[in-house]
Amino acid sequence: MNSPSHLEVREGADINLYNQILIPLYGADIRDSVVQYGLSLAETYDAALHVLYIQDEERTEVESDQVTKQEEWDAAAVIEPVVDQAHSLGLNVIPAVDSGHSPGVIREYAEENDIDLLVHQKPTQTRLARILRRDVSSHIIQNISLPVLTIPDMDPSDPVGELSTSQFTDILVPTDGYDEASVAFKHGLQIAKRYDATLHGLFIISEQSYSSRPGFTWEEVTDSWEQRGTRLLEDITEKAATLDVPVRTTLSFGQPQQEILKYTEVTDIDLVTMGTRGLTGIRRLLQGSVAAQVIEEADYPVLTINRRTAELKKHPYTFLRKTNQNRKSRLY
Repeated sequence: MNSPSHLEVREGADINLYNQILIPLYGADIRDSVVQYGLSLAETYDAALHVLYIQDEERTEVESDQVTKQEEWDAAAVIEPVVDQAHSLGLNVIPAVDSGHSPGVIREYAEENDIDLLVHQKPTQTRLARILRRDVSSHIIQNISLPVLTIPDMDPSDPVGELSTSQFTDILVPTDGYDEASVAFKHGLQIAKRYDATLHGLFIISEQSYSSRPGFTWEEVTDSWEQRGTRLLEDITEKAATLDVPVRTTLSFGQPQQEILKYTEVTDIDLVTMGTRGLTGIRRLLQGSVAAQVIEEADYPVLTINRRTAELKKHPYTFLRKTNQNRKSRLY
């Protein structure tokens, strides 16, 4: 994976990041916080809001292509309140229903409809349960070629205004210079520009930094990574200045997930945008990715860019587009 030393940003550009936003809904498990964030983002970016109701994840592939009229009626009853809210805000809302294994359904729908952002619910299972049961949320975060905004459950007593993205005032971008983090930075910077928010850049030197440089002393490795972090944070400051975005940068030492969570608590961060390279096999079982651990503990939204998304350069300046015809069953 490349580790670019500079993060290219168009000077003075305010990019309309998201033109097509997707909210997947699963049966009766409707998270109001997910809906509210999706509505608010669509309103802010004047984006089309796709509301995809997914039927019965356990059906076979053959059955998944068949959506019955009864299923469409059931789906319409569930998503109608979301559609009504979208219409009340003057949004272009596109309801749809499909059946099958959720990650595959979402991936296909996103490709066919040029989706720019997936707004998704937070995984609710333990790490072991997510791995053994192939938790949908975790699978999507690690594998779908899209930016994924994961929304935590909110207190139902909270007013809608506190659920909306109008509250984005401080955005944290942890960075290590690799592709995923670089693309996440570009999203974080553009979101900060749109919401007049402060951007926080964070570079963390951890024990893993030492293990990646065998044959060197701890002092040599620390000095090397400190220089790298300083350069990256200076680059973030320069790029934020081109968009007149207020910025704060911090270089810290410790375990990445702990440092990120500690920083968000101290500074009242309300959005984190970060890359996730993901882990496989026994490392995933024992450790989990940093992004997954942050999402698990966070009570604020986390926007993730995974390796697939970074490799496809799905970011504010270069979009991968596919021109497949939409084959989903549309409602209304």
